[in-house]
Amino acid sequence: MTTMTVHFVHEPPREALPAGVGVSGPALYDRFVNELEHHAGIQISRVHGLLRDVAPPNGIVLFDGSADVEIALGECSPGVRADLQARIIPIGATRVRILDNLLEPLSLLAAIDGLSFWEWDTDEPGTKGARGLYGLRELGASVGARCAVFESARYCYLQSEAHDGLPHLLADYLRAAWAARS
Repeated sequence: MTTMTVHFVHEPPREALPAGVGVSGPALYDRFVNELEHHAGIQISRVHGLLRDVAPPNGIVLFDGSADVEIALGECSPGVRADLQARIIPIGATRVRILDNLLEPLSLLAAIDGLSFWEWDTDEPGTKGARGLYGLRELGASVGARCAVFESARYCYLQSEAHDGLPHLLADYLRAAWAARS
């Protein structure tokens, strides 16, 4: 089996912002990506640019964009879009539409909503337990996570008492997804 490859893609703002309005850039995710690297035992490449221009040709893609993932994927060529959908995980997705309007119709690998990311980011380091990953039921179960609260036909909001935070849960989930693809 090949070594798991993960990329973090950050799209810059698409529109000019009014003076004085701050922008959260890729630095917002540094701690998250660093902890994910630690738990996964890999190095994650960091890519900046519009998804249509910088989409990695292989590996799992963590996506933070100023545009919704549907818009960013829609700007990619049809072949690239179809390939990316199966291996992309948007971070900061809108919770109210994440299952029925995002994951199910697009068949994405998983998603992390903005509130779950913020809750993780405000937890004390070393907090036991993990929540916040919306993923495929079977992959979640295979890494010891259970479905909690939100569920759809193939996906659910995963929670685990055996993991040390969201990056740890995501690392195990990504390993399971990578093994299933190989």
